[in-house]
Amino acid sequence: MLSYIAKIICVFILIASLIGCGDVDKLNQIPPEDRLAINSVLKRWREGYETEDVETYMSAYWTEGFRYVSDMGTDGDTTDDLEFDDIRDERDAAIRVFTRFQDIEIELSVPPEIEIYEDGIKAEVRNHYRIQGFVADGESLEGGFTGWFAEGDNMFIFEKRENEWRITEWHDEAFNDEEIRLANKL
Repeated sequence: MLSYIAKIICVFILIASLIGCGDVDKLNQIPPEDRLAINSVLKRWREGYETEDVETYMSAYWTEGFRYVSDMGTDGDTTDDLEFDDIRDERDAAIRVFTRFQDIEIELSVPPEIEIYEDGIKAEVRNHYRIQGFVADGESLEGGFTGWFAEGDNMFIFEKRENEWRITEWHDEAFNDEEIRLANKL
């Protein structure tokens, strides 16, 4: 009699476990339209910078609530961090770069890592970047160099306002020279 009851209990456990099986929705799954919109903003951000089109570049940002933070390639050392929250400072910085350099190229890792916050109107977007630019013919940088290269990780905070995604925060986690050499196996 005991083994009969044990068999029945086993059958119930088996049935209960099978009922619990099946397809499960992924947590924080990003709706395809949001993923496409965020990728479109990143593309506009990159293309605006590469083509030195300040209006296209700036259209990737929300002007209200903007914040930029860069660790300047020195993890853990906050004494040299650059931080501002006025979108005009980002515009001015872009214009200075566009005036000084030509042939700017940006490579972004694809696809970016996107995590939608619970509120559904903010997202954290991470990607890896490599950027290089060159001075005009006949000019050089300090040390005689004709160009520069930088690499690191971007962490953007996107916000969805009136059904449109744009960047509100940009955290530039730049690599130092040693990290660049390691990342590129140099």
